[in-house]
Amino acid sequence: MARSGVEPFSEGPASTADRTEEGPPHHGEGHDHGHVGDMRTIDEVRREVLDRIRPLAPIELPLQEAWGCVLAGDVVAELDMPAFSSSAMDGFAVRVDDVAGATVDEPRKLRVVGQAPVGRPPEGTVGRGEAVRIATGAPVPAGADGVVPIEHCVVQGEEVLVLREFPEGANVRAAGQDVRAGQMVVPAGRRLSAPELGMLASSGHASVLVYPRARAVVISTGDELVEPGRPASFGKVRDANSYTLFGALRDVGAIPYLSGIIRDEPEDLKEEVLALVARADCFISSGGVSVGERDVVKKAFFRRGEIAFYRVAMQPGMPQGFGMIDETPYFGLPGNPVSVFVSFEVFIRPAILKMMGRRDIYRPEIWAVLESDVAGPRDRVMFARVRVWRERGQWRAASTGPRDSNLLGTVTKANGLAIIPLGTEVAEAGSRVRVMLFRALEEEK
Repeated sequence: MARSGVEPFSEGPASTADRTEEGPPHHGEGHDHGHVGDMRTIDEVRREVLDRIRPLAPIELPLQEAWGCVLAGDVVAELDMPAFSSSAMDGFAVRVDDVAGATVDEPRKLRVVGQAPVGRPPEGTVGRGEAVRIATGAPVPAGADGVVPIEHCVVQGEEVLVLREFPEGANVRAAGQDVRAGQMVVPAGRRLSAPELGMLASSGHASVLVYPRARAVVISTGDELVEPGRPASFGKVRDANSYTLFGALRDVGAIPYLSGIIRDEPEDLKEEVLALVARADCFISSGGVSVGERDVVKKAFFRRGEIAFYRVAMQPGMPQGFGMIDETPYFGLPGNPVSVFVSFEVFIRPAILKMMGRRDIYRPEIWAVLESDVAGPRDRVMFARVRVWRERGQWRAASTGPRDSNLLGTVTKANGLAIIPLGTEVAEAGSRVRVMLFRALEEEK
């Protein structure tokens, strides 16, 4: 059974890199009234999917393995951080009253009574007229309330001449300066990156409670498929979908498992899924969800009522399947490679992120000006592959090729998906459209 558990959080609006007066993004559908003819809208299907997704049960992981995961509970400092006052400079720990008024012409002479090395307690305390030699990072000895850097001192045997005065607290890193005992170190819901790991480590936590990475089983279906690297005889095609999904899952922080190619035999698919259901957090298959005679996913699961099949008002990616196999989410995608990529971005990526405890589950979107006309089917939302760049203070977007869903090369040239709204047959050159970004933008020309 899949790891499940805590209540889902609110889905919230899609994040944007550039909100404008035209309002927040809605993925091109305008007002969502449910069905579009005999098709379902993107928002309706995505809500239905996300409503059934639950975050995975939190687990305790070592810090090295917790990187990139979302913290499942607040971490509070048990002690002050840093735990002791330390020196920010090499020099001498002093009482600042003893060096008041010191100048190069009239230095203050102090007796050196010990030293404070790094990693050990100071050798002594600082009394009136005394100083302790101190290293950067070493604990400040009792009695001292400032540190004089070595460059403002002249050592003469067992004495030191201080050449200028310093205020109280000078060059001292106070205990609790970063975080006080009882204060928040890292809040629940934060994705752990470099600063958070460092903070957790410095506060003494070798492991933390996080939402784990989702384990996703990837299956490609089709008699025509062969593995990459093997000869492809006439009529055969190499399996691109498994590797597209592998990369997309790794990008999102999940753990993909490539189950391989399943021939168009429903019992083979059912056997493979049921054999792995106890070790998977979700399944993603490509192919076999349309209306043809070889739709293996429908034949394997439709009669049991476990998977619902949709015709979604989008292009590419109209046929979709989603449901639960023994409480484990199953995503059935179309077979064309661009449809697989777009379907993952629109439906699966937000669901996987929600499983892993993320709240920022949507891609950023911007407004961009089209370089040329982009045609789309009037009765569906069109996700056009575009290259986006910044030019003369505005984002611009150029199509990377035809809209055919088998042309994966149009995706490798793109960094965004222009969202052509429902009811728009042609988005004209010079018009502004929403673009969902899926990789870094190019620099200004």
